[in-house]
Amino acid sequence: MTNNIPVHNPLFPPSMAYGSEDAEGISVLVEVDEAAVRGLLAATPFSFVSAHAWIEVIALRSAWGVEPFCGGGVIVPARYGDTLGGYYAFCYIDTDDALALGREPFGYPKKYARSHVQRTGRAVTASMKRKDAVIEVSVITGETARVAAPAVPRYPHLLLQTFPSAESSEALLTRVIARDTAATSTMTVEMGEAAAGILDGPGGNELTWMKDCRAVAGSYARGAFRGALGTVLGTEQVGGELRAALRAEAAQ
Repeated sequence: MTNNIPVHNPLFPPSMAYGSEDAEGISVLVEVDEAAVRGLLAATPFSFVSAHAWIEVIALRSAWGVEPFCGGGVIVPARYGDTLGGYYAFCYIDTDDALALGREPFGYPKKYARSHVQRTGRAVTASMKRKDAVIEVSVITGETARVAAPAVPRYPHLLLQTFPSAESSEALLTRVIARDTAATSTMTVEMGEAAAGILDGPGGNELTWMKDCRAVAGSYARGAFRGALGTVLGTEQVGGELRAALRAEAAQ
């Protein structure tokens, strides 16, 4: 049986293999309020590292395994046990198969958003827009615009994968997963001067804590993108429904 539904026509490849030979993306490192970052992490099993966040938007212009898509999100440097990486706190995407492939197996908190990346000369602009969040970023590349980014961790992505129970409002299972697409992709990177804006959407703003962020550095990358499998770092919760099923199976 396949690992995703509908079983007669799975939404994403059961192998979870996908990629693109023509991917491009923009990444902007921003400084944010330390108290806001600590507050965000308080509800997670992750530890505070620094008062920063990465904003990334990537477009797969052509793709195999999934439809071409554009999306990204907000990554907060964090630690889980001995693993230092980036907690993917907010994630946005513009196709259903890419949304499901990130959300179901790995725990990316993907939501639908209109997204774009565009390069015109040295200027690269990108945005992700939905009812409760609007992100706009830009990078100016070139020899005169090389700005080195501080060593703020971004990979591996640290993900909080949660399956809901069918019988109650509790979680069926919650795990922490690490995933590193930087290690499987081959992208040429250009550094540049960056700008970032966090705006209200028509239905509010789930990123209000970032509205006063300050761009520190940015980059533009282009090349071959490859998806990656994840590694389970730990189990945070096993719900009553699953515990009961495991006990019943053990008793047989």
